[in-house]
Amino acid sequence: MRKLLLVPVFCLLFSSCASILGNEKGKRKPPPPPPPTETVTKPTPKEKAEGYYQIGVSYLELNEIPLALNYFFKAKKLTPNDPKIYNAIGLAFLKRGDLNRAERNFRKALSLKPDFSEAYLNLGIVYEQRKDFEKARRFYLKALSNPLYLTPEVAYFRLALLDEKQGNLEAAKKELTQAIRNNPDYVPAYIELAKILEREGKVEDAKVIYLKLINLYPKIQYPYCALGELYLKRGDRKLAKKYLKECVSVNPDSDLGIKAKLELEELHE
Repeated sequence: MRKLLLVPVFCLLFSSCASILGNEKGKRKPPPPPPPTETVTKPTPKEKAEGYYQIGVSYLELNEIPLALNYFFKAKKLTPNDPKIYNAIGLAFLKRGDLNRAERNFRKALSLKPDFSEAYLNLGIVYEQRKDFEKARRFYLKALSNPLYLTPEVAYFRLALLDEKQGNLEAAKKELTQAIRNNPDYVPAYIELAKILEREGKVEDAKVIYLKLINLYPKIQYPYCALGELYLKRGDRKLAKKYLKECVSVNPDSDLGIKAKLELEELHE
């Protein structure tokens, strides 16, 4: 009797297990769900233009003018009303020495953005290169008239260069001081100020600036070369050699490095 009772119980258990595991005869497992698909959105024309613009800027920094212009023109085709693209095209032509095309593009940028300080600054450089210093000055001042101008130190520096060309060293020093006040890390203003002090015979003041620059920015070459020549003029051959050698070590193949090497050769070094 026990054996007969066990058979149906065992069958019931077995069939119950089979049903739970999904292995019943004639039934298939449901297919697995498809993997989640990632939706890839195409970049907008504005995004593509920004990408082209950034590539163009990179080539411009490398002085690869045709490649830079190629990408700027691609960007302009996608976003023809973006003032920064015209400013960049103008800069490329300015680097090439094509002042007329540079001016056209800077003016186009300003027509799209009348308070575009960078374009005013670049237009000033165009007129400075044409020796029209009064127009250049007006554009530099126009750049500074915008209180939101991010790099006013550059415009003050350009004004100082104009003052130097016109023989007004006191005004130039004031502009350079303003440049440094607006950006204490703006090295060109320090160097130009030291040069003026040298011209005025204030050699010790110039040396202080050069030594400060060497301490803060040891990879900038000019202060080493300037100090080497200052000590050479004073007859201090030991210090002259020291700074000229350091000038060469920063970049032996630059114009300053080659000049320092020639001066060292004259000193039999």
